[in-house]
Amino acid sequence: MEWRPISKAQERFLALPDTLREAMFGGSAGPGKSECLMMLPIVREFIRYPRFKALFTRRTYGELKAEIIPRSRELYRAFGGEFNKADLLWEFTKASGMNHSKSPQGAGALIFFGHIEHEDSVHKYDSMEINLFLPDEIQTLTEWMYIYIGFSRVRSSSPDLPALIRGAGMPGDIGHSWVKKRFIDPAPRGSKIIHGKAGNKRIFIFSTLADNPKVNQEYATGLEVLPEAEKRAKKYGDWSAYEGQVFEEFRDRHYADEIGEYPNAIHVIPKFDIPDWWPKIYVIDWGFHAMTWVGCGAISPTKRVYIYREMAWKKTKIEDWAPYVKELVERENPRAIKVCKSAGQDRGQEHTIQQQIDDALGRSVELTNNSPGSRVAGKILLHEYLRWKPKYVPVHEQEIYDEEVAMWNLRNYGETGYRNYLMKFQKSVEEDNLPRLQIFEECQLLINAIKACTYEKSGADGVKKEDVAEFDGDDPYDGIRYMLDECDRYFNESTSEFEKLQAHEKIIKEFEANQDYNFLFRKAQALEALDRARVRPIARYKHRSNYA
Repeated sequence: MEWRPISKAQERFLALPDTLREAMFGGSAGPGKSECLMMLPIVREFIRYPRFKALFTRRTYGELKAEIIPRSRELYRAFGGEFNKADLLWEFTKASGMNHSKSPQGAGALIFFGHIEHEDSVHKYDSMEINLFLPDEIQTLTEWMYIYIGFSRVRSSSPDLPALIRGAGMPGDIGHSWVKKRFIDPAPRGSKIIHGKAGNKRIFIFSTLADNPKVNQEYATGLEVLPEAEKRAKKYGDWSAYEGQVFEEFRDRHYADEIGEYPNAIHVIPKFDIPDWWPKIYVIDWGFHAMTWVGCGAISPTKRVYIYREMAWKKTKIEDWAPYVKELVERENPRAIKVCKSAGQDRGQEHTIQQQIDDALGRSVELTNNSPGSRVAGKILLHEYLRWKPKYVPVHEQEIYDEEVAMWNLRNYGETGYRNYLMKFQKSVEEDNLPRLQIFEECQLLINAIKACTYEKSGADGVKKEDVAEFDGDDPYDGIRYMLDECDRYFNESTSEFEKLQAHEKIIKEFEANQDYNFLFRKAQALEALDRARVRPIARYKHRSNYA
C-alpha cells in the first residue's frame, strides 16, 4: 500500500524534528487530523523498532469504535500490523526492515488505542513507557489528562526511540481554553517554535478544511449552515470564535511542575473532621425530572469555605429525600438553609415547593436571590473564591497620618469615611487562606459540574456572553453559587459572630499546644462573658424620679 500526505500542512507536521517534544496539528474540522496521527508511526518508520510503543487516544471508547478502529484496519494491515481486539492493540511483527536483534524473538512495535473518559483514567497507563503519545481531538481532554500522560508517561530508555507528543484538535469543548493558551495564543497561524519551561519546545501546525482535496462536499456544505461562531471555529479554525471552560483556575489535583503553579493551587482535598462550632450552611437546588442537589458547606475562622458533603436524587419526591436532610439538620443545626427561588412560585398546588420543604424539614428555609444579573455575579464570585494567585499589592509612598483630615472625614462622611481613612495606614495583609473554596473529594457531582462549565455561545451580533451555558447536570453549579452568596453575606453582616468564631479557634489551638484544662476553662468563661455583654438588651425607656 502507498500512502501520501494530502496537504503541505500534513507534510510539515509529519516531518517535525524530534527536538520538538510537543506538536499540535489542525485548527478546524476536516483536514485529515486523525489519519495524519495514525500514520505518523508508519511514516517515521518507528514500527521497525520492536521496543516502540505508541498510545493513540480519544476521549471515549465509542469514538474509537465508530471512527478510529475501522480506519486503522484499512491502514495498519497493509504495513504488517495485527490487531488484538481484546487489548485494542496493533502489533507490527512483520514490519518491513524490522530490527529483531534489539528485542525478544517475535516481539514487535506496539500501537495502543486508549480512551481517557475520566481524569482517573490516566492511571491505566501508569506502568507504560510511551514513546509517542497521540491524543486525537485534544480539546476534549482536560489539561490535567494531557499533562499527566505527556509528562509522566512519555519517555524513552532507548537511544533509537523518541519521547514525543503529537496531538490534533480544533476549537471548542472542555479543553478549548488550555489548548488555546498552550498552542494557539503564542502563534495563531502556527509554524513558530514556542519555548516552554525546562527547555521544552512545542509547535502548532495550522490546517483547515480547505487543505483537504478529498473532503466530502456535503460535509463542507453542512458547515455553512452552522451558527456563525461555530462555523468560524469548525470551518476556518478560529480559536477566538468562542471560549470553552469557564473556571480555568479550578484544580482537583496538583499539576506537573512544568506548569509552574503555586503549591496552594488545589481545590479538591481529602475530607477531615469539620469542627462542631464552625457555622454551616446548606443549599438545596431542587428538581424532580432534573436533579435535586443538596450541598453542605462550613465556614472556617480564616474565611475559607469547605464543601464537605453533597447528596443528590433524581425523580424523587420531597417526602422521600427530605428525611435524610432533616436528620443532618437536627444534628448539625446549620445557620441557614437556602433553596432556589423558583421553589416559592405558585404552581397551582395547595402548597408551594418551599412550604413543602419547610414542612418536611421541620424548619423554615430561605429563598435565594435570582434577580437579573445574579447568575453572572455568582460566576464572578466563584472565580474569586477559586482564586489561588495572591492579588498584586502596589508599592507606593506611605501617606502621613493627619488628625485634622481624619476628623474632617468623620464630620463629612461619618464612621464609614473615618474608617476608610484609617485603612490607608494599615499594612497589607498577606493572603494565607487561598483558595477560599475547597471541596472534599467525595463531592464528585460538584467537582464535575465546575469543570464542565462553558460559556454561552455568542449571539448573532457576535458579542461574547458572560454567563455559563446551561447543561444537563448543572444543578451543583447553581448550588455553589447560592452557597457562596450566603457565605459572603455572612462575612459582611455577621462581624461579631465571626470574631467570636476566630476567638474560639484561637483558644482551641492554644489548648492543643499546652493541654492546660484550667486555661481552657478560664478562656471559655471569658469568651462567654464577652458574648453576653455584646447582646445585653438596651434600656430604651428608663423612669427617672425626683425623689430618688
